[in-house]
Amino acid sequence: MNAVFKQRRARIGVLTAALGAMLAVVAVRLMMLVLIDGPRLASMATNEQSGELELAAVRGDIVDRNGRLLASMQPCRSAYVRPRQLLEKSTSAERARLAAALGVDADALEARLKSPAPFVWLSRRLESAQADEIEGLHLAGVSLAPENVRAYPEGSLAAAVVGQAGLDGQGLSGLELQYDRVVRGEAVKLRFYHDAHNHPIFDSPVELSSARPGARLELTIDAAIQADAENSLRAEVRSSGARHGTAIVLDPFTGEVLALAGASADPARDGERLHDAAVEDAFEPGSTVKGLLGAIALDDHAIDTRQQFYCENGAWQFGGKTIHDDSPHGWLDLAGIVEVSSNIGAAKIARTLGAERYYAGLQAFGIGRRSGIDLPGESAGLIRSPAHWRPVDLADHGFGQGIGVTPIQLAVAYAAIANGGVVMRPYVVKSITDASGTLRHTPQVLRRAVSPAAAHTMNDLLRNVVSAPDGTGRLAQVANFTVAGKTGTAQMVNPATGAYYQNRLVASFVGFVPAKDPRLVILVVLYDVPDRHFGGLYAAPIFSQIATAALGHLDVEPERPATTLASILPLPGNLDGAFEDARKDAPDRSSASGSDDQFQTARAGRAAASGLTPNFLGLSLRGALALARAESLNPEIEGAGYVTAQTPAPGLPVGSAMKLVLADAAETSSMRLRAQRSVRAASELASRRRR
Repeated sequence: MNAVFKQRRARIGVLTAALGAMLAVVAVRLMMLVLIDGPRLASMATNEQSGELELAAVRGDIVDRNGRLLASMQPCRSAYVRPRQLLEKSTSAERARLAAALGVDADALEARLKSPAPFVWLSRRLESAQADEIEGLHLAGVSLAPENVRAYPEGSLAAAVVGQAGLDGQGLSGLELQYDRVVRGEAVKLRFYHDAHNHPIFDSPVELSSARPGARLELTIDAAIQADAENSLRAEVRSSGARHGTAIVLDPFTGEVLALAGASADPARDGERLHDAAVEDAFEPGSTVKGLLGAIALDDHAIDTRQQFYCENGAWQFGGKTIHDDSPHGWLDLAGIVEVSSNIGAAKIARTLGAERYYAGLQAFGIGRRSGIDLPGESAGLIRSPAHWRPVDLADHGFGQGIGVTPIQLAVAYAAIANGGVVMRPYVVKSITDASGTLRHTPQVLRRAVSPAAAHTMNDLLRNVVSAPDGTGRLAQVANFTVAGKTGTAQMVNPATGAYYQNRLVASFVGFVPAKDPRLVILVVLYDVPDRHFGGLYAAPIFSQIATAALGHLDVEPERPATTLASILPLPGNLDGAFEDARKDAPDRSSASGSDDQFQTARAGRAAASGLTPNFLGLSLRGALALARAESLNPEIEGAGYVTAQTPAPGLPVGSAMKLVLADAAETSSMRLRAQRSVRAASELASRRRR
């Protein structure tokens, strides 16, 4: 082999080795690109070539306990534009027509089209006719994307409970927020391609995913009961001068919320979805706490039903304050204290019980702690540790001053009295249904508040509040059913000063029906009502209306057969117990903010149907106001206490100027005698008129 050949073969070998090395490097790099950098580069390429928008998820339906639709997703269309394409392929006149179809100014649209973004929303959730008009323009670069909008078929019914979902499908309040994770479903994604200069390659989206819808919520709410509660509450808020009101209907044995209603005197806030006063707002319960106080004292054996308390004839100096009753009382047992709503009697029971035991009892009923209801934003209310109570604070707390409760807390506490002493967790979602099946809520016992014996005894005593002649809640009566409950009237606290307003009240009534076998616990609260608007006069009638409608809707069997009772007094229009003394549960203002007279109530009759002036003589101020309200009269009031003179006189034609003169009474018995004489005089007048 000559030298030339050897040299040539060596060069070929070197070249082959070099080529092999280069191929190896390329292979290694290719492997790195594919196996290591491949996913990252593919993602970068996709991001460079395509855009993606996330549309609202398909939220699950919300229905009431009978399947009535309260919230659902409705199909709609949204308009979007590729600005550069529209500007290149349309005239200014065509774009002006697009602006008119969108309902926007043409110059404003032109400004939006100058955006460098490849994709711009023109309008979301269009009405069907508007979408059809835009589609009919056939403009290049303008397209319509299918979307879904959250709709509430029943309007504002149960608005605060259902809540609200935002434009992009996120829950903002109520159940929409509380169960957002299970209701919202998977988001719908809109994908489209564009080139390196952001020019769209296709005129329509490449992909529109059809995501899985969210879970369906079935509520404990009964839409019919909810509607009745809202209507009754709204009418009373407007007629009474209240700023807003709340009503709750609860099953005491399961904790199911059948209705949770709100109403506002402000039309802009009536039916709002972002705030739920029933679980978020606290108020002083006033005399409604006396039902809890009695049950706690009985359960603790601090008192018994035979024990008497001296009620100081209406005024008691204690702890540097004067605690007042609405009218003078001597010795009263627990039944009498609850029936006539004696603040002095309740204060003495609280002192007998003691701060530590009273506080523990209120805590057991759920006062000062969240109820656990499945709604967002629940407040815990307010009750201070007994270590910070002064002696007068214990007395005040006995009749509901200085304690803050939420409506749902108070309703749950009375449900414990109704069901035999057990505190149930309230809830509004009965079941959750998704693709994997149905999850049902089961009633949950939180704790025992009082013994069955104490609860049943308190049940009996609370019936007197509604049925007894001196009961403060007689206007809560329901035909053919026994009712147990308690009225409450409390002053509102000025948040700026911490002192009580002198003429702004919270009026309430809470009770259950039928009392012998409770099916419903109903609470009515009227916030910021004018002075002298007491719970027995304004909240109790709403309880009666809601209970009557709900019992009928649920087909609850009446406890006794319906009967037609003859009028006791032979007066036109059936006086219907107008002179029975139904004493009020007014707040004791003196204990917290100075001394004020307290008033009592009487059930209003219908004596002026013939155009004659009713007989106000002998009535308390509260009773006179009730009778005047029933007869749509607006008398001038002078003094306080009981009516001693009136103009025009009873039986004379009703005049435009009516005046009632009141004076304080020395003894309750003298006032009752005066009322009896007034009844006899009215009866004799009616008899003479019939002759």
